[in-house]
Amino acid sequence: MARVIFMLVALVCMFQTLAAPLQSRAITSGECSQLNTRIIIGIGAAQGKLGSINTVNDVGNARNILEAQLSLLDANNGTTQIADALLTGAKPAPADANARIVSGLQASLASLNKISFIAQNSTKAAVAAANSSMTTALESAQQAVAANCQTTAN
Repeated sequence: MARVIFMLVALVCMFQTLAAPLQSRAITSGECSQLNTRIIIGIGAAQGKLGSINTVNDVGNARNILEAQLSLLDANNGTTQIADALLTGAKPAPADANARIVSGLQASLASLNKISFIAQNSTKAAVAAANSSMTTALESAQQAVAANCQTTAN
C-alpha cells in the first residue's frame, strides 16, 4: 500500500512540474551573436559615411546615394528586429530577418555601384569606406543566413 501511495505522490509531483509554465526568451549561438555584431557595426559605419556626403555638391549621384541610404535603413530594420528579440525576449525575430538584412545590403551596394563619376575626393573616400563596410556586413549576413542564425523561442 505504501508503494502505491508513493507512486501516486511521485506522479502528482511529476505532472505539476511538467505543467509549470516555462518563460520563453530569445536565444542565439555565440557565432550568430558575433555575426550580428559585425553586421550592426558594418551598417552603422556605412550609414555614418553615407550620411557625411553633401549631395548638393554632387547632384548627379544624389539619387544613388539616397537609394543606398534607404536600402541601409531596410537592412537596419532587420538587425533591429533581431536585437529586440534578443534583448526583450518577448518574441522571436521573424525568420526572414537575416534575409532582409542581406537584401538591403545587396540593394545598397547595387546603388553605390551605379555611381559613375565622383568629383570630390571627400565624397569618393566616403563612398569607398561605405562600400567596404557594407561588403563586410554583407559577408557576415550571408554567413548568418547560411548558418540559419535566427532567434528562437526557448
